[in-house]
Amino acid sequence: MKISRISLFIALLFLIFLAGVFAGGLLSVDQAAISALLSDPSFFSAVLFSLKTSLLATVIAFIVGVPAGFYLARVKGKLVRILDVVFDIPIVIPPLISGVLLLTFFNQPLIKSIYPFIFSTAGAVIAQFFVAVPFTIKSSKTAFMLVPPIYERIAMTLGARPMSSFVDTTFKIALPGIISGLILTWLRCMGEFGATLMVGGGIPGKTENIPINVYLHLSGGDLKLGIAISLLTVLLVILCIFLINSVLYRIRDDHKLVLRCKKAFVSLFSRFQSSR
Repeated sequence: MKISRISLFIALLFLIFLAGVFAGGLLSVDQAAISALLSDPSFFSAVLFSLKTSLLATVIAFIVGVPAGFYLARVKGKLVRILDVVFDIPIVIPPLISGVLLLTFFNQPLIKSIYPFIFSTAGAVIAQFFVAVPFTIKSSKTAFMLVPPIYERIAMTLGARPMSSFVDTTFKIALPGIISGLILTWLRCMGEFGATLMVGGGIPGKTENIPINVYLHLSGGDLKLGIAISLLTVLLVILCIFLINSVLYRIRDDHKLVLRCKKAFVSLFSRFQSSR
């Protein structure tokens, strides 16, 4: 079809643009800078800090975002519409402003008496969670909206408890969509700069993640080392995406099989009910 050819042409143009960007970066990398980077302990410290904080923030986003997405998907009313708008605010406002708001919040005497979040690992985790959790909420909401509630009711009709019926039907069917949102959340946390810098402080060796490490090298005039860090980070993220997608494709295949079984089960149950 003509529309398919136009879509393919546009996709190829974007692919050429991406290839040109990455090729330009690769051609500008100095081999000596890569060697110096591989022997730089601050870089590995930044990588470990990024992995630790982003994974912790993603776990918190899963705990908070999945129930919030389920509530938005299943409940109707004015409160849901208000919450749907409020939960999008961290995506709309710039991360630097999010960092300023969090810094002001954590600087309150009551919060400081509970835990000193400012310039700490916990503060960086909360900052990344605040900026990235809307991705989990939105993907969970969409995934749960695509699952009919009748599956849970059928399972409870057959004797299952409400929680087990939810886990065995709705949650398992929506799991691929939830995982996709968690991947986006994790990648957003890995690349978070503004809020993490404001709350964590970007202290070298303590609260310095990969984007802050790149910023510090570039602001210090070490352009070649900053480019080398950027490209190594891109390669690391691409590798992680391939590994995660390979697992996700398997889950999607299992999900299709489960969905077909569920449809067959519903059809048989409906016939059984009509024949009575």
